Parts: sequence; structure tokens; C-alpha cells
Amino acid sequence: MNNKVINEEVQMEIMHIGVPVKTPQEHEEYAEGLKVHIAGPETNPMQFEYLRFEADTPMHKDIVENVHIAYKVDKLDDYLSVHEVLCAPMEVNDELTIAFIKMDGVVVEIMEFK
Repeated sequence: MNNKVINEEVQMEIMHIGVPVKTPQEHEEYAEGLKVHIAGPETNPMQFEYLRFEADTPMHKDIVENVHIAYKVDKLDDYLSVHEVLCAPMEVNDELTIAFIKMDGVVVEIMEFK
């Protein structure tokens, strides 16, 4: 599967598709600060990441209610400056920072690896 997308001069790699769900999924992990249970995408052959949000999650409504596509990008700032930011950059660990934006009406997670 070729998961690279060329967008003018920018190359982005598709990492997963985030799918909000209402029922518990196998292999869920809990992200306490975001109040979301996450399963996959490494356990799913289609690279689906299942997200089960708690009612009081601090995440933006559009992230909670819509499917999103996650892309690996070179620099988050290239996207944050020109798209509506739904969730400001957050450090997942020492090697990964993510943010959520709205691009052409679609929720997109952008991922910058160090």
C-alpha cells in the first residue's frame, strides 16, 4: 500500500485513520489527560485507530464526532499557520508531537517525529 501523498511541494505519509466509537474495543489504552480510550492502529490491519471519548473529554467537538486522517509531516508549524487549529500541539513522548487541524472541512491529525 502506498500511503504517501504529494501535495504541491509537501510530502505527507498517512499514518492511520481515527474512528470515534461508543463501545469498548480490544486492546484499548487510556489517555487520562485527554479522557479517551485508544485502540490501534498497530493492532488493526486497516490502520484504524479507534477512539472512545469520555463525555467530559477536553478534545474539540469535531475531533470527538468525526473520523480523522493522521499524516506524518516534517513541521507542524507549516500547517498550524494556515489551517484552523482544533487542538494545539501536544507532546506524546520525546519523539512525537501531534496537533489536530481542519483542512478543507476535514479533521486532520498532523504528527511530527523528531
